[in-house]
Amino acid sequence: MTLDDAILLAFSELAPEYEETMDRELEQYLGIGYKEFVEGLLGWAVVGPDDWVLDVATGTALIPRRLAASRGEKARVVGLDITPAMLQQGRAALDAGNLSASIFLVGGSGMELPFAPDVFDVVICAFGTHHMHAPRLLQEMRRVLRAGGRLVVAEAGAPSCWRTIVGRVLVKILLSAFGLTKSKARAQIEEDAFGHMYTSEEWRAMLSNAGFGEIRLRPSRARRIWYPRALAMCAMVDKTRA
Repeated sequence: MTLDDAILLAFSELAPEYEETMDRELEQYLGIGYKEFVEGLLGWAVVGPDDWVLDVATGTALIPRRLAASRGEKARVVGLDITPAMLQQGRAALDAGNLSASIFLVGGSGMELPFAPDVFDVVICAFGTHHMHAPRLLQEMRRVLRAGGRLVVAEAGAPSCWRTIVGRVLVKILLSAFGLTKSKARAQIEEDAFGHMYTSEEWRAMLSNAGFGEIRLRPSRARRIWYPRALAMCAMVDKTRA
């Protein structure tokens, strides 16, 4: 099974219980609930009343739904995801909350965002970058952001101990324990994802290399020293960009 096939299969299987699964796993590894984390992230993002927002790897569209619930008809939010089953769950939740009029859900990949340059004021991605090639994703997100636009990313950040020999052994143990309780497709994509989890310093370098400035990183405390931690990041596109 190719990695792309595994991603589609795993997230199609996960879609009906995605938010419950995220809540359980964030509580286990990061000590915070999914909805609680999203609320804090959106508070940090400071979305303006006229901002166009793109949520990459939107999943079941929780972030667009929270923005629409707080901004009503003024919300201008696009949620993008590569998995049709996730978007179906998101659409059902939008319809149930009477939020469909202000939210647009689009199928597509973060590696090739299906949007023209300089379209969005804010781009958000919460816990999706570890399933993508982060440098390429950052370039795409910068491309679709307007001059002066803001990037807000939340991810499970790798602790610095993972870069040691002992840390690499601990990661293998974590992966083995994780794979025992998951489907074959889910275990495959999560094993790959551990290789795309970065420390704060590595994220700062990647953001800078992608052309972002005014970089702020806010790591949370991890429940164990060898566990990943929630890492919230905010960066800006130069207002004078040509």
